[in-house]
Amino acid sequence: MPQTSSIAKNTLFLYVRMLATLCVTLYTSRVVLQALGVIDYGIYNVVAGVSTSLVFFSSTLSTSTQRFLNFEMGRGNSHRVNRIFSMSLLIYSGIALIVMIAGLSLGDWLVADKLVIPEDKRGAAQIVLLAMLLSLSFMLVASVFESVLIARENMKLYAWLGITDALAKLGIAYAVMWLPDKLVVYAILMVVAQLVPYVIMTAYCLRHYPESRFSRGWDGSLIKEMFGFIGWNLYGSAAWMVNDQGISIILNFFFGPVVNAARGIAVAVNGAINNFNAQFFTAVRPQLVKRYAAQETASLITLIYSSTKFSVFLLWLLCLPIMLRAGFILNLWLADVPEWTETFVIWALLFTIVSSLCNPTYTAVSATGHIRRTSLIGGTLFLAAFPLSYVALKAGAPPMIVYPMLMAGRFAFFLVAVCELRKYVPVSFREYAVMVGWPVLKVLSVSFALMYALNRVAPQNLAGLLGVALAAVIVNGFLMYCFGSTAAERRMIVEKLNRILAKFRK
Repeated sequence: MPQTSSIAKNTLFLYVRMLATLCVTLYTSRVVLQALGVIDYGIYNVVAGVSTSLVFFSSTLSTSTQRFLNFEMGRGNSHRVNRIFSMSLLIYSGIALIVMIAGLSLGDWLVADKLVIPEDKRGAAQIVLLAMLLSLSFMLVASVFESVLIARENMKLYAWLGITDALAKLGIAYAVMWLPDKLVVYAILMVVAQLVPYVIMTAYCLRHYPESRFSRGWDGSLIKEMFGFIGWNLYGSAAWMVNDQGISIILNFFFGPVVNAARGIAVAVNGAINNFNAQFFTAVRPQLVKRYAAQETASLITLIYSSTKFSVFLLWLLCLPIMLRAGFILNLWLADVPEWTETFVIWALLFTIVSSLCNPTYTAVSATGHIRRTSLIGGTLFLAAFPLSYVALKAGAPPMIVYPMLMAGRFAFFLVAVCELRKYVPVSFREYAVMVGWPVLKVLSVSFALMYALNRVAPQNLAGLLGVALAAVIVNGFLMYCFGSTAAERRMIVEKLNRILAKFRK
């Protein structure tokens, strides 16, 4: 079974993907904002969000299938792997049909009666909704093949498809500047850009991986087992979806499309930064499940603690200079910065750091197959952020209040996941505090104090920004190595650096 070297290699492929998509995505947001204008950009984010928020379902389904595939791969059961793929394809096709019908009904009602959209833009908004729902339905079915690709740990192809997708979206943003009916054309072209990578991925899996070929037959016991797991996993994703899109809608109710545009920009920045954590954890996830399936308990616990800690460290390394210089970066990046954007960006990045605590722990719980209580209790606590945000905004709170609510809900989810994991894996809150909490607290607090002081004296120009970013890498790298890593982790880092340097010497 591939171990640390496999994780490192796959992480490298995914980071290449992330660096390319990060640069392209951030620049694309600037071009799209210029091409569409603040109002159309805000409308696209709130309307497309009605359907694209359902992508959480696609992600959840893909993750659920990966769990079953990786579990059986860890046990070496190839026949069972094929049955899981075939039953998943049947399940997802049915869900895609339901989502399409439900999305059209709910979306039309929101666009026609509830959202604050100028009258002359309602027709365009409905076309945006239909286009995104068609894309989502295909993505739901194709996510089964994505599960196979990730379960097989083929991160090289996954990385290239992500880069192609980002470049296509940049080309679309420029094309829209010269075309009529910008909002409608942009939505349709975005659907095409989203579908092409999935078509390539599906064709590749069909050609190279035998388990991705559909086999007829009905396995009732497997369907029941998968539906139970997927159902509870979907409940947790539904809580995330309701919070994400529900908060966009209530911000639209209270503040209109301009604040939606500000949050849309913050979401774009946050999404690009969050790719660091997502790419790192995409490489880690299969190993967590396989180690549990192979009953490698000590190795599993070590990976849980290490991946949680380094998820936070990697995000902090990126987020700190952006939070310190958010205003300058936004003015440099965008020609017209909507009100509230800087505040939204800072809070969105803090929320992502808190959320990164959950991924390794919840994946370990998922590996056991017992996710009902985590999804039900943790998902419900997280979902409480939506009504609490509405109450706060109704009472006159500023729009950024939604993020502290989301952060509290996400941390509550993490605590519930740890409680449930303790039933199946010998971990404890004390170990989490010693192995994760204390190193993270030391590194983040000391680096923030040092970088805050440095930021105050650095000039407010491009050279100052680059200096702060470079200093953040050096300071955080030093602190992470000296105070955030165990002796074993430091030895592994030194070994990896020595291998890299040896290759350059040849």
